[in-house]
Amino acid sequence: MMLVEKNHCAALALMLLLTHWAQPTYGQTVSAHPRVEAALQTLDATDLDEDWYFAMEVVDGDELQQIESDPTRPPYERRTLLSVNGEAPDADRLAQFADAEKKRIDDQRDGPRGYVPMVDIATLELLAAPAGDEIYAFVPRVQKLENAREHLRGELLMDAQSGWIRQLQIYNTETLSPAFSVSVDTFRLTLDFGDVQGENLIQSLQSHTVGKAGFLKSFDSKVHIRFSDFRRR
Repeated sequence: MMLVEKNHCAALALMLLLTHWAQPTYGQTVSAHPRVEAALQTLDATDLDEDWYFAMEVVDGDELQQIESDPTRPPYERRTLLSVNGEAPDADRLAQFADAEKKRIDDQRDGPRGYVPMVDIATLELLAAPAGDEIYAFVPRVQKLENAREHLRGELLMDAQSGWIRQLQIYNTETLSPAFSVSVDTFRLTLDFGDVQGENLIQSLQSHTVGKAGFLKSFDSKVHIRFSDFRRR
């Protein structure tokens, strides 16, 4: 999974998606549930940057970014920032975007990423099975929040008939401390998936992070990324 890094909160969302950590089990578990694992593997089998043309609309607070991705370009140049709040980005903003893209690509090469390492299959707990759906709780694997892993929970919504995942959520149950002098009181990451030309692809990502950096600076960040205009390479 590949996202845009614009600020500390968006970077935290990226970290949760691309890193992992072994977790203890909790509650009543489903041992190595094969259908859920297969559904996660289906998501990971698709590499958006390699296999698809697509567009991204990134809403970060009061800023709107329009981005396009072209899989035929070199890795660091596949994504292009087209506009910021309806205006063409200036040279400084384009340079910032290029630096963030390089870091994003390099980080993905340095360690495990994707949805399979994000979900500890051994901790799956069936919460409900409404008509046509299965809802599971799980413990996320988060490498850089190992000291607070007991304060994170995840939920997974799967279509029972197709075996495709429709939604993933990760949220905190208590205050997190991802870095020195940084506290996160609220964190929620929601990913929605849908059918695109017969494949289970991401449709949107939303994150909401509330906390404090240092003794005085508070933040309340909402980021919403919509994916559209998919076309196979």
